[in-house]
Amino acid sequence: MRASDADREAVLSRLQTALGEGRIDLDEFGQRAEAAYAAVTRAELDLLVSDLPPNAPPPVEIVGTRTPEEMTSVFGDITLTSRSTPPRRVGTVFGDIRIDLRGVRTGADRVDLYLSTVFGDIDVIVAEGVDAELQGRTVLGDRKVELAPVQRLAGTPLVVVHARAVLGDLRLRSLAPGDSPSRWGALLARLAQRRQPPPSPPLTGAPVPPSQL
Repeated sequence: MRASDADREAVLSRLQTALGEGRIDLDEFGQRAEAAYAAVTRAELDLLVSDLPPNAPPPVEIVGTRTPEEMTSVFGDITLTSRSTPPRRVGTVFGDIRIDLRGVRTGADRVDLYLSTVFGDIDVIVAEGVDAELQGRTVLGDRKVELAPVQRLAGTPLVVVHARAVLGDLRLRSLAPGDSPSRWGALLARLAQRRQPPPSPPLTGAPVPPSQL
């Protein structure tokens, strides 16, 4: 089969990659490139790169997984729960910020979050066993760190929360995977457990009347 211009360009691309990796030197690259321009058939082109590895396929991009660097709002709450690393900067004016990091999977050794609100609370939740720090200040609000005293999970990053709030609370806490982050949710879950009926006693065989023995 006769070679096309696109076939020649593909071979030249593989030669350039091989030159950059040190597989061929500059003189050999010039000789093979000249032969590629003079090649008539695809078989002739294949001979020029038969001893070279093929180019790696381009990486596949999965849409919907890119995390924005910044997320802002003016009137409204910001609630984030995901398996990817959240935005580094999250800010709002009239609203609360709640970030649940229990499902995040990352290879980073440290995760820094910069959170700010004016009229609202900031609440960050990590999984039990994840080390975390709360840095920052609040004006006319409370500052609480509620981490469970358990052994640190191996391979988990250090989460550092840089938070600023005015007329709002700062809260960093840890929860088990199934616990509800809301007080009302946790209360309803406990009430539902209490309302469950007790288990039925095991069935036993009925006594047989003497007349039927």
